[in-house]
Amino acid sequence: MLKNFTKNQVLLIALATVLFLLAAFSFYLLQDLSAPLPFSPPTPSSTVTPKPPSPSYTPEPSSTSLPTRQTSYTPFASPPITDTGTPPESTSTSETVSPVPSGTTNPGFPTNTSTIQPNITTTITPTASKTQPNGTTSVTQTPSQTRSAGEYEVKGRVVQNGTPVANAVVEFTDDTPARTRTTNPEGHYSFITLAPGTSFTLMFNQLDNPQITPVSEIASLAWIEGTLPTGIDTISLPDLEVSLNVGGITFEALTPEDGATFSAAVISPANQLQFSWTLYNQGEYYHVELGENGSEDPIWTSPETVSNNLFWNGLLDDGSHVSEGDYWWRVSVIKSLGDYKLFVFTQKWDLIFNP
Repeated sequence: MLKNFTKNQVLLIALATVLFLLAAFSFYLLQDLSAPLPFSPPTPSSTVTPKPPSPSYTPEPSSTSLPTRQTSYTPFASPPITDTGTPPESTSTSETVSPVPSGTTNPGFPTNTSTIQPNITTTITPTASKTQPNGTTSVTQTPSQTRSAGEYEVKGRVVQNGTPVANAVVEFTDDTPARTRTTNPEGHYSFITLAPGTSFTLMFNQLDNPQITPVSEIASLAWIEGTLPTGIDTISLPDLEVSLNVGGITFEALTPEDGATFSAAVISPANQLQFSWTLYNQGEYYHVELGENGSEDPIWTSPETVSNNLFWNGLLDDGSHVSEGDYWWRVSVIKSLGDYKLFVFTQKWDLIFNP
C-alpha cells in the first residue's frame, strides 16, 4: 500500500506519528506515577480495617478492695476482753484465741476498712462473766471448762426457792471418785466427766454449806441422780433445789416432835410408832430414815409411800429391835425432773428411846 503514497505523504505520516508519541509521552509525565492506570485493576490494600470491638463490661471499682489471700493469716487485733468473774475451778487454763474483727465476714478475706494491725494475738483466760469487746454490753455466761478429746461437760445451777445460790459447794460422782465445785455468783457449777451413759449423783450437803440461811428451811441433803446421756458434749442438768420452803409450803417433820421420848421395849407390831410430815411441792414418793446421833448413816429406812405418814414396828434394817439411845429421824421426798430424780431431805429431829 505504501507504493500508492508519494514520498511527501510518507514523511507527513511519519511526522504525525512522532508528534502523537511526543504528546502521549508529555501527558504521561504530567500524571501521578503512584496513581493506577485507568485500565489497571485496583491494587489490594495491605492494611485490613478490623471490625469494631464488641462492647465489654468493666466492673465499677469497689470502695473496698480485697487483698490477696495469704497462706498464713494473722487476724486484726481486737480490743482486750475484760474478765469480771472467776471460774469455779481452783486453777484456770489460759488459751490463745484469734478474735475476728467487727465487719469481717471471712477470716481469710477481711473487709474492715479501719487501720490494719497485723501479727497481733490476744491471750485470755475463760471466766464465768465477760464484757463484750465494744465495752457497752456485759453478758454473763455459764462457767465452762476447757475440754480435751473424750471429755464431756456437766453443768447446772443450785437454787434456793428458785433463786440462784452463790458459793454453794456441790459434789459430783460418776464412775470416778467424787469431786467438788463451788457455784459462781449466778449459782452455776461445771464438772468434767469421761463417762456418758453411766449413773451419776450431784449432791448438796448442808454440813458443807453453813452459810446458807435460814438453816431450818435448808435441806439437810439434796441431790439429783440419773444416767448421763450420750452423744452430747455439754450435759445440762435441771436446777438443784435446796430449800424446804418451795412455793410457800415448807417440807418438814411433824410427829414425833423434835426431842420426843419413847420406851423402846413397848414399840412392836401391835404398838407401832407413827411418823408424819408435811407434803413437798409436787413430791411423788416419801420415806423415813432413822439413825444414831453422831452418825450420818441410817440404821432403818422405811418403804416408799405416797402418803404423808407411816407406822414403824421397831425393827431395824438388820432385823434387830431398836434399843435405848439417842437417835435422829428425817423424811425424804422424791420428785421427777424429766429423765432425772430430785431427792430432798428435811432437817433431822431428835428421837430418844428409853429402855
